[in-house]
Amino acid sequence: MTIRESILVLAVFLTAVIATPTFAQVPPDQVPVRLPDNYDPAQPAPLIVALHGYTGSGDNPSSSLFNIWPKASTKGFLYVSPTGSQDWLGNNFWNATDACCDFFNTGVDHVGYLKEMIESIQSSYNVDPHAIHLIGHSNGGFMCHAMACEHPELIASITAVAGSGYADPLDCPAGETVHVLQVHGTADDVIEYDGGSIWGVSYPGAWDTVEDWALRNGCGALESTVLRTINVDGAVSGEETLVRMARDCDAGGSAELWALEGSSHGPSMTNVGREAILQYMLDHSGLDESDCPGDVTGDRLVTVEDLLRVLEAFGQTGDFPEDLNQNQIVDINDLMSCIDVFGTGC
Repeated sequence: MTIRESILVLAVFLTAVIATPTFAQVPPDQVPVRLPDNYDPAQPAPLIVALHGYTGSGDNPSSSLFNIWPKASTKGFLYVSPTGSQDWLGNNFWNATDACCDFFNTGVDHVGYLKEMIESIQSSYNVDPHAIHLIGHSNGGFMCHAMACEHPELIASITAVAGSGYADPLDCPAGETVHVLQVHGTADDVIEYDGGSIWGVSYPGAWDTVEDWALRNGCGALESTVLRTINVDGAVSGEETLVRMARDCDAGGSAELWALEGSSHGPSMTNVGREAILQYMLDHSGLDESDCPGDVTGDRLVTVEDLLRVLEAFGQTGDFPEDLNQNQIVDINDLMSCIDVFGTGC
């Protein structure tokens, strides 16, 4: 090969490398939406937006993102799992915070892309506007925080698994409340529980991330008291997950931390863990000022009277105020929802 030919080959290679990557694999209005078997176009349905991690894909939701979809389908959720852009290394990514994961500074607008996708789904399906929930792992968790910061008016809750927020709280412009759940393994050596950096750009730890959201949502400080334990990670024995939350949040907002003691970056999600996350979504929505999870009597307090009301209506089917998760039956899930926030106000 001559010098001239070598230069031409190098030029072609460099052109391919520095070319702007594809914005997304499919346009935002063409991302496939999965429907539950009991989907009724006449009834508003909750929506889950599932966001993969760096190098991941949204193409096969039944085998990715902790296999949430099969369980979600039985609870009436619509489900969408888009795929991010492809970077110059051929890896799918989301441009979330400054720390993760637009490593080549493309500046691609994934916040705008996801907003347009959600709005397109709303125009095609009967989506409950108060029940749009995001869940993401790693890079997808960072993306959840970015979406909650940029468009809290669109989202009821986020569940960020092994992701993180902004190192500088001022970079998050959220002007409305949103429900935030941070799920993070204490032995995570990829996105560290106590915070770290990616390519020299820092990200906050799980506790700081939740405390920042607590402040933004008008809550008190994140409390050290463990409210309950859950067996979320099947790779760790026992009920390794410690649930903590901030109290007295403004309506429509909350801040909760599930610390997976001894868990790594990719927890082996149990059925109990999936159920708990889906129940969290059902229990947390961005309703108006009258919304007060666990409050049956309407006095904006969760007391013994609320518990008694749920017990008295236990087993009843239909539209009851004691049916806290609005699944048309008063059952153990409603009782546990009441117990989880017992003694709190709204």
